[in-house]
Amino acid sequence: MSVFGIDLGTTNSCIAVLRNGKPEVLPADNPSGIVPSVVGLENGAFIVGTRARNRAGAFPEGTVSSVKRHMGTSDELTLDDGSQKTTCSPEEISAMILRYLATEAKRLTGEDVRDVVITVPAYFSDGQRRATLDAGRQAGLNVLRLLNEPTAAALFYGQIEESQASENLLVYDLGGGTFDVSVLRSGAISEVLASTGDTHLGGDDFDARLVGLLLEGTGCSLEQVKACPAAWVRLALAAEKARIRLSSETYVHVREADIQAPDGGRFSVDREIERSELERLCQDLLSRTADFMHQAVSEASLERASIAKVLLVGGVTRMPAIKRVVQDVFGDAARPALDPDRAVACGAAIQGGIITGEQCDRILVDVTPHTLSVECLEGDSQRRSGMNGDMDMFDFLFNPSEHLICAPIIPRNTQIPVTRAEQFWTMTTNQEKCNLRVFQGESRKPSENTLLGEVDLILAKAPAGSPVIVEYTYTLDGIVRMRAEHKGYGRKVEITLDSRHPKGITADGSRTVVDVDADPVRTEAETQAEPDAKAAPVNFVTHRARQKLESLPEGEAQKELADLLAAYEKALADDADDVDDCEDALMDKLDELDGAE
Repeated sequence: MSVFGIDLGTTNSCIAVLRNGKPEVLPADNPSGIVPSVVGLENGAFIVGTRARNRAGAFPEGTVSSVKRHMGTSDELTLDDGSQKTTCSPEEISAMILRYLATEAKRLTGEDVRDVVITVPAYFSDGQRRATLDAGRQAGLNVLRLLNEPTAAALFYGQIEESQASENLLVYDLGGGTFDVSVLRSGAISEVLASTGDTHLGGDDFDARLVGLLLEGTGCSLEQVKACPAAWVRLALAAEKARIRLSSETYVHVREADIQAPDGGRFSVDREIERSELERLCQDLLSRTADFMHQAVSEASLERASIAKVLLVGGVTRMPAIKRVVQDVFGDAARPALDPDRAVACGAAIQGGIITGEQCDRILVDVTPHTLSVECLEGDSQRRSGMNGDMDMFDFLFNPSEHLICAPIIPRNTQIPVTRAEQFWTMTTNQEKCNLRVFQGESRKPSENTLLGEVDLILAKAPAGSPVIVEYTYTLDGIVRMRAEHKGYGRKVEITLDSRHPKGITADGSRTVVDVDADPVRTEAETQAEPDAKAAPVNFVTHRARQKLESLPEGEAQKELADLLAAYEKALADDADDVDDCEDALMDKLDELDGAE
């Protein structure tokens, strides 16, 4: 009889089993096998997983989620579907999730699911571990072992890595509701040297910051909304989706209409969120994870330089800001996350195989063999400043090669298929185009990398510093798709390349420039033949000014900014001669207000 591995997570759960020496996450509930850890009450019957999650927005009082944060407490969780009201303990809710996973696994494999290994955060207390064991017992399962999540992840990664040499690893495990850091010494026998963390730090906390941002200007506070299940569930789900998208995109637009307000009224949210806003809101949470990393290394009696690899586990670690935090502490030791949502369940399945004596083969994972980057001008250390375009800067024209660098979009060893995006900025006012050059290689110098191809993005008239989004997609076949957009102006370009054939040979020979205001798609030559093409009415300056207006209290500063914005927009509409003067006055005021904060 097989031993199944279960990752009982705060946000999502998985069940896996060893098949022919390899761990396999079973497609329980949905094809991905990632099952929402959500329980609902519908017509007096309990439902679990995707179905319960889909009903959460409409029936928040009949839904329970993030139960893992309640494990080991005496909390009572109430579900009310309108016709029936029932109260459950955290162990009972967790047992329903476990029972559902076991039922799905039996449906998929034909085997009775009895013996299991369940993973728990390394920093779980004795009471929380006992509660997990009790949940397994209530689900009718024989829990052979509670396995620490970082240890499970290390087992999975150990089946991927070829090296059997002894080395020090740090596992950074940031899930939906808990955070763990463990230091291990791996080799023929793995040994955990230190563990620390916070069982109330995870993706839910990042989402709460986004909810607070969405509530700005609505008259509702975060505390009020948390006390109103109908509003909280809808906004928390919207925030979670936005956070996930911001891991690969630089902007997302959140629209939620007709939300029930705590006072009984209704309100709506309609806001664009930039990745940098999320990172700024969560900077203290990111810093806390860095503190725990330092603590774990210290408790293991090691130096940071002795950590050979940092393994990223948990879906939240897809956030680019988390990768930067880890790199700031450990440099090149940080490894790209490999299947962070399923790694723990796979490790639990491997542990199950070890218990039964089953042979476990090495796991092969496809990754990018080289870094994929875009050529740009070197600027601010935190952000690459501008794309290479038509410059009027004397020092750049005098010696351009000293300013150009390759800015990574998809780092080497990233699991594929993958899509990543980064934001850049134009360098000059009314810059005509960006020459987008796609490189493959590890050097910061373009001359030392391989040029895969290039294409021009024709820009609209815009001030210096207007954003340009560059997005790469890397397929399993080695095909690179590059998409770029002049943010807010409806100018886009797309190109398909083959990373196996350098020097710009495209997979299908095509290269198109797309303007979202036009249909059908036009070629680059057709676009260039229209030098007077108008920009979309929304631009970087007005967007920034409106955001600042929303954040200012009523008063003289708000009125002055509103007047400057109105004058600038009128000058734009009239194509007036003083449009540059109006723009300068508005930008000066924005800079003054930003400096006063």
